[in-house]
Amino acid sequence: MIMFGTLILILISAGPGSPGLQDTDDVKPASSQAADDSATPAKEAAEEALSAPEVKKKSKKKSKKKRRRKYRCRARSSPQYKKMVRNWRKVPRIPKPRWRAGYRDLTIYSVNLGERIRVFPFKPDGSLDPEAVAQIEHLMRDKNTHATHPIHPRLIKLLYKLVDRFKARQINVISGYRESRTSGAESHHTDGTAVDIMLPGIKLPAVAKVARRFGHVGVGYYPTSGFIHLDVRDKRSYFWADRSGPGQPGCLRQIMRKSAFQFDARWRPKHDEPKLRRNKKGKLLGALPRDEIPEEGEEPSTDAGLDNEPQEPKK
Repeated sequence: MIMFGTLILILISAGPGSPGLQDTDDVKPASSQAADDSATPAKEAAEEALSAPEVKKKSKKKSKKKRRRKYRCRARSSPQYKKMVRNWRKVPRIPKPRWRAGYRDLTIYSVNLGERIRVFPFKPDGSLDPEAVAQIEHLMRDKNTHATHPIHPRLIKLLYKLVDRFKARQINVISGYRESRTSGAESHHTDGTAVDIMLPGIKLPAVAKVARRFGHVGVGYYPTSGFIHLDVRDKRSYFWADRSGPGQPGCLRQIMRKSAFQFDARWRPKHDEPKLRRNKKGKLLGALPRDEIPEEGEEPSTDAGLDNEPQEPKK
């Protein structure tokens, strides 16, 4: 019995769990170890391939940031230009507007040509005066070539409405008609339907706000350059803002898209016609007696904002 028990103990001690013996499953042949060593560079290459797209994505993001910084809007202007804009804003020392049959005169000044005109754009019957229109077209000529072009009648009417709305003494024209110098997209300036303006003493946002309500117009707000672009068009209105400085690449940004549709829907041709102005007594400003209505081409005698009918002598 003792011998049998000893034999059993010896057999148990010789089993697979014995610390003295090594399991054959844990022992790897030399060929398999060499394979593992050769697979290590392949794993590294695979890891590098997986990490490569991440590096490319970062580089793309950096390139986009560089592009944005490169084409960022530069709202800068020279000290000389800023001084010139300040001079534009000053209200000129000129006489008050005159009136004729309920319509006022227009004083227009070209800042690039240094010329000023004062005309009655409308006749007593409300139609545009051809002689006044010819003077306006000459003032809005190309500043480089001095070429003239017919100015759209609706544009003249809208300019009058702006000046009348703000009771401005003068309207400054920065750019009117411009001859086409490129074969690409044409500007509204090249066909006499656009003008760049500012009203002395009136802030640009206020002028742009009124101009947008005209309907079927293009209105551009240029705060750094110091003017408002206004054009007339048959298609839908388009409003934008451009804060780039003079001589810098433009950075146009569309604004108020929904409002443009609303203003166009409300537009009617009669809205473009000027309003007759009356005094407190209900009489037309600058009204003339029927027997003194001037003939075509004759300049009537006018007064500064008062009716010219003879007053009764004081008793």
